Order: sequence, then structure tokens, then C-alpha cells
Amino acid sequence: MLGTSQLFTSVGVAAGLAVGGLLAENITGRTSLSGLPTTAMVLGAAVLAVPLARLAARAGRRVALIAGLLIAATGAATIIGAAVYSSFPVLLIGALLVGGGTAVGFQARYAATDDVEARHRGRSLSIVVWASTAGAVLGPNLIEVGATIAGRLGIPDLAGPWVLTVVALAVASVILGVGLRRTRPVGQARAPASIRVTLAAVLKRREGLIGLVALATGHAVMVGIMAMSAVHLHSQGSSFTFIGLVISIHVAGMYALSPVFGIATDRWGAIRVITLGAALLAAGALATMMAGFADDRSAHSLAQQWITGGLFVIGLGWSACIIAGSTLLSAGAHLGDARVSNTDVQGTSDLIMGLAGAIAGAGSGLVLALVGYGGLSMVGIGLLIPLAALLAVTRRQSLNAESQPSSISSGP
Repeated sequence: MLGTSQLFTSVGVAAGLAVGGLLAENITGRTSLSGLPTTAMVLGAAVLAVPLARLAARAGRRVALIAGLLIAATGAATIIGAAVYSSFPVLLIGALLVGGGTAVGFQARYAATDDVEARHRGRSLSIVVWASTAGAVLGPNLIEVGATIAGRLGIPDLAGPWVLTVVALAVASVILGVGLRRTRPVGQARAPASIRVTLAAVLKRREGLIGLVALATGHAVMVGIMAMSAVHLHSQGSSFTFIGLVISIHVAGMYALSPVFGIATDRWGAIRVITLGAALLAAGALATMMAGFADDRSAHSLAQQWITGGLFVIGLGWSACIIAGSTLLSAGAHLGDARVSNTDVQGTSDLIMGLAGAIAGAGSGLVLALVGYGGLSMVGIGLLIPLAALLAVTRRQSLNAESQPSSISSGP
């Protein structure tokens, strides 16, 4: 049931996400503001991460997941109203609420690890992520369908995909309500730990630090570049159909190979998979950077190819970092502090990841306006430097102590 509900959730969120920046640009007439709806969605996911995790601890996963979906559906309906009345503030409020759907997707991956043996955690987590593939790939390709629906309803074309979002999220909530039997609380019968206490417990352990940095960095690079890709392509004359195809290919990279990364994490260790993810993110950002610097009309077709390939590789890098980083955090990153539970770690890590993505999304529109798409991609590469340095230090320490078993370099 988690997998089926994730399919519909991802359809809804991806369908709206594909046109969020275009709708903002249409309402405001300013490219520099076009990244804010995506930022608001990412920020909404961050803000809701901790409350949903605490609700799961008290009332069970089903209640928490359904609550997040209903919040997201309300947000999508709000965005339809924003499109009708050309209200940018209302658009941002709706996008903030739609973040509930993203928060549900993130929490579902942890739900898949409940009561699962440590040696199978990466694979179990990745299967739920993989279940989002079909919906997330289909969603961006529904732009034209949404425009047709909008025409029949008498609302702006860019509001149409959000109608599909409302329907898809409603279906996902019904599926969870009927089919998910895991209703017992997943936390201990005590007050949840504060964010400060949870972060301190996580950062004391090396695997916790690496997992958290991998989540935050991978999400920031992906969101920052992806958020402006549709806007950039549209400014270069690409059709809505082509933009939807490119975003679908990117999303396929994010989800389609997640079981491979999950199995690799269990077999070869999370650190190696995070290293691979960082390399893929850098390679993808380099490809989009080349596209940004080849924007004269004669090279337009070549630039489209670089963007398509680059976004696919960025999706792969995001998947590797998210799955391996989440596995590290679900494998006792809080051990040593009895005040902190798994749900505390899950909520706080999703909060940090969401905030990193929100900051990247908020700045992406301004960076695009100032230095162009190629410059934006260069900033994305720069964001990977701290993670690369941390991995290099960890590698050096492991080599110096190779005679001793390591809980990080081996599978969780």
C-alpha cells in the first residue's frame, strides 16, 4: 500500500512542480521570482517533517501520512485559486502547503524500514522510493492534459496540472486509509526530543554527520538546478511538451534506479554509495553548465541534449545520496543518547534536508537572473565541495585504521 499510494502522490506533486516556476513567472513577469514556488514547496516539506514524524510516533504512520496528503491537497486547491486571481502571495502559501505531499514521500521511505533487519534496510527503503518512479515520470507529461482540463473548467492553462494534483493526492489518501494496516505508534511513550538535542546526538557520530551532509547537499544541488531548468528551457523557446519530457527524464533518474543504490548500500556500504552520488551530481551539473554556456540559437539543440542528460545524471546522484544517507541515519545515528528516538532523527534530518533545498531554490532564480544557467550550475558544483572534503577525510581515516572494522565503510 505504501508503494501504491506513493505512485499517486508522486503523480500529483510532479504534475504541479513542473509548472510551478512557469506559473510564478506568468503572474509576476519576473524570472528572478520563478524559483520561489519550488522553494516554498521544499520549505513546506521541511516545516512539516518534524510535526509529521511526531504524529507518527504518537498515532502511527497511517495517520501521519494521510494528514500530510490532505494538507498538500488543500495547498494544490489554493494554487488553483492563485492562478485564477493572479495572486503571487496566495501561490506561495499554496506551494508551502503542497510541501506536505513531499514530506509524506520522505517519511514513507522511513516507514519502509520499520521492523526491518539492519542488513536489508537500504533495499527496503529504496523500494518505496522506487515506487514513486512511474508517477513522478508521468506527472510532468500531464502539462498538456492539465491545460485541456483547465480550458474546460474556464481557468488558466497553468492551473490545470494542479487540478490533477488535488485528485491524485485524494486518491493516495484513500489508498492509505483503506489499505495501510500499520496504525500503532512508532515512537516510545515519552516526549519527543528537541531539534537541538537530536542534532547534537546525530552529529556526535561520524555516520550521522555524513548522512546529514549527504542529504542536505544532494537535495540542495538537485533543487537549485532543477527549479530553474523549466524556466531556462522556456526562455530558450522550448515547448511545454519538451519541458515536461525533460523533467520526466530527470525524475526517472531520481527514482528508477533507487533499488540498485539500495542494494549497493547494503552490500558495499553507505559511504561508497554517497561518494558515487557526489560524483554523479558533479558530472550532471557540469553537463548543465556546458548547456548554459552554449545558449546561442545555433547551439540550441545541443544545449537541450546537455540539459536533458545532465538532469538525468543529477537525478541519479540525488538518489544515491538520499538512499545511502537515509540508511545511515536510520541505522542508529542517535545511539548514545537515550532521549532521542528514530522518529526524532527522521523528522530532524528531513527538516535540515528541506531547509537546504529551500535555500537553494530561493537563490536559484536570482542566480539565474544574474549569471545565467551556466553560472547556476557552477554554484551547484561548488556546493559539493564540503561533502567531498568530508568524504576525503573519512577515507583517509579509514585507510589509517584499516586493520580495525568500520561501521561506516561496511553496510549498516
